Amino acid sequence: MNDLNVRFGGLGPNDKAMFLARVAHMATIAARESYVPSADHPERNHDRPDAIILRDANSFVHRVTGFIMHVLKGTEMAGQDESVMMMIEDHYRERGLGCLLSEWLATSD
Repeated sequence: MNDLNVRFGGLGPNDKAMFLARVAHMATIAARESYVPSADHPERNHDRPDAIILRDANSFVHRVTGFIMHVLKGTEMAGQDESVMMMIEDHYRERGLGCLLSEWLATSD
């Protein structure tokens, strides 16, 4: 188990939920890559079709927010913390945002 998993697993339900809410909130920015360019958002990722970017971002946010409900209800299953953290780490690492996770864990507890 890596350091992020240990730190996340040691948080109480409210702090876990706050961390996960930050993760989901920042992930919505990924969906903006699928928007039609505008004056506010001229950048665009031309390597992936818009529908795929939007679907992947929506799926990720769906999984994270679904886990928030389990955390707050106390219905997490054994090993679920580690599984979700692995998914989050992979998602953030692929986008060059992995350093945010450690920072958010430090401010969640």
